[in-house]
Amino acid sequence: MSGIGELLVQYGTLAKRAEKRAHGGAIVENKVWYLKQNRLFADASDAGIENCAHLFTMRVVPKKTMIFDQGDSGRVVFLVKTGTVKIARLTPEGREVTVAILGGGDIFGEETLFDGAARTTVAVTMEDALVCTARADDLFSLLARSPQLALNVAKILSERLGDASATMEDLAYAKIPDRLMHLFRRLAVEHGNASDEGVTIDVRLTHADIASLIGSTRETVSLELSNLVRAGRLRLSGKSFVLPREELTA
Repeated sequence: MSGIGELLVQYGTLAKRAEKRAHGGAIVENKVWYLKQNRLFADASDAGIENCAHLFTMRVVPKKTMIFDQGDSGRVVFLVKTGTVKIARLTPEGREVTVAILGGGDIFGEETLFDGAARTTVAVTMEDALVCTARADDLFSLLARSPQLALNVAKILSERLGDASATMEDLAYAKIPDRLMHLFRRLAVEHGNASDEGVTIDVRLTHADIASLIGSTRETVSLELSNLVRAGRLRLSGKSFVLPREELTA
């Protein structure tokens, strides 16, 4: 069994465990464990997480499902447990520009915590995903009561701003091969699995996805990726890219 079937079984197991929860909270639902793995709850106490777990709802989202669209007004925040989510922006000409690729432990839709305006991005699952959702108003109240969670959100937003600044610098000054290597180093940190050979990028990106992330064209990306593989700066393992160890800190 694989893909959505595995997630449905996993979700069904969660529901059964919740139904068996003892009166008085003697048995803790797996939802609490999932929340602990998210960056939002870094360094938060177990008791604090358990007390707010009721604010979150877990759901399975199949591959290639639009979670929200640009212009939507829903005020919901999402935490990724498993799977990959693409955040993109549509230009007035209808071109899709990928903003970020998110995986387990990430948070998105957090802009609704501070602004009631319509969504400015699109969120689409790249593979079957398990996500937690919470109303923005409930989560904002939680942040107001918890300095640690508010600090975690500030750190996440600061990192996103740093990534955006680095991307803008790449677009202004870096050549395509350098943009690609910068991207793969970032993906290795965020979505990589280490081995003796290097780090396997555990997210499937098309050449069009990569082109969108670095501000290029699919044709140019295909050519430059082939050149990098021939030069040994990248390796292929099936359909996954492997970043050699010597390139991790280059």
